[in-house]
Amino acid sequence: MDDYDLLDTASGNALVTAIDHGLSLGATEGFRDPEATLRSVLDGDPDAILVGPHFARRYRELIANAGVDVVVTADIVTNSTRPGFDDGHDVWTPGFDPELLLELEPVGVKVVLVFGRDDRQLFRRNLSYIAEMAEQLRGTDVPLVVEPVMWGERVPAELETHPEYVARAARMAWEYGADILKLPYTGDVETFEPIVEHSPVPVMILGGPKSGTTAAMLTDVDGAIASGARGIMIGRSIWKTEDPTAVISALDRIIHERASVDAVWSE
Repeated sequence: MDDYDLLDTASGNALVTAIDHGLSLGATEGFRDPEATLRSVLDGDPDAILVGPHFARRYRELIANAGVDVVVTADIVTNSTRPGFDDGHDVWTPGFDPELLLELEPVGVKVVLVFGRDDRQLFRRNLSYIAEMAEQLRGTDVPLVVEPVMWGERVPAELETHPEYVARAARMAWEYGADILKLPYTGDVETFEPIVEHSPVPVMILGGPKSGTTAAMLTDVDGAIASGARGIMIGRSIWKTEDPTAVISALDRIIHERASVDAVWSE
């Protein structure tokens, strides 16, 4: 087992609910009342939540009282200079000072690594930021979580979860300093298991935009865990549902108890 507090659970896996979307989407549907959304997530008792540092700071007491750890987002990713809009622009920048992040006593610091950009200078800045953050966190016992994604113009949307792309991106991310990977799930155990097996660092999966059914999302999580993944960092597919607490409870049983999807969910 790894020494990271994030993965210090009875199963060695972690259920992290991502609610850092205000950084990029603003007051989006399903997240207009930040405290209400936070409370609905905390009621499900995840192992941790992924949040922006100022969100963590403002709701620190509420989060601490729930006994839930935090992973903090270190960079800013959005798609427009208009608030909460998606104009197809790649607006990425290093966001927050490591000193601020560490003051929040996180169990992880998360950054994205965006592949497929046309802007080579922006890509270079992204790579440099990850390498620098890896060095700044070294010796702190706080792992750097890198989320390699294929969002750039040079990668067609249908290839964002292609096994070859994901495998190559995963390899590059830990070579740049990732302690934990937050990867897109490729869709089946056969293609995802080798990626996990070949990674010397723990793998977790991301969720992406909410789509399909909760049962389909749970099936993907079940497949990822069966492939050797150590947990999830999923957001909208949880907090945009009618009952986030129930969804988190179902995820908990799949991730920690290896219960079947049929045993924990019916639609």
